[in-house]
Amino acid sequence: MSTSRSDRYTGVAIALHWGIAVLVVAQIAWGWWMQDIPKQPVGPRVDAFNLHKSVGLTLLALTLVRLGWRLSHPPPPLPPLPAWHLVTAKVTHFFLYALLFVLPLAGYLGSVWSGYPVKFFGLTLPAWGAKDAALKDLCSVVHLWSGIALTALIALHVAGALSHALIHRKGLGARMGLGRSRTPHVA
Repeated sequence: MSTSRSDRYTGVAIALHWGIAVLVVAQIAWGWWMQDIPKQPVGPRVDAFNLHKSVGLTLLALTLVRLGWRLSHPPPPLPPLPAWHLVTAKVTHFFLYALLFVLPLAGYLGSVWSGYPVKFFGLTLPAWGAKDAALKDLCSVVHLWSGIALTALIALHVAGALSHALIHRKGLGARMGLGRSRTPHVA
């Protein structure tokens, strides 16, 4: 009796994918929304930014776990696809992972160099650096443009997933827990 590798990611990989996806989309929306909070009184704005920082640091930790899991648990094989689909998917995934590290790190370091304490769900984290306006501004620019790039890559990722689900009908959604596989299982 021969067996084949599963055509789905592991349950842990699927849970991490969807959990991170939901948090990232919420974080992007929250980040844009909180820009419009008035600076006075300071309380509501500070609370909104601290929540954004806490969720960002949580996302960084989850991304580390996800990357570790991904490196130790190879993905299921892809069905035959045009070469440019495979290259686009690999490049997109690489930059999604990269931005999921760059974005929270830039936000965190920008906060460190702002001179204000960084709070993780109310717990004040140690200050790893001193106030530095130039470094804070650089991190703010990196954070902003990384957020824009991440949003664009998410749109590309979703478009590709929908294309394969609705047009090409390759059953790729099943790899991430959506629908049924088009690949027959070998018992």
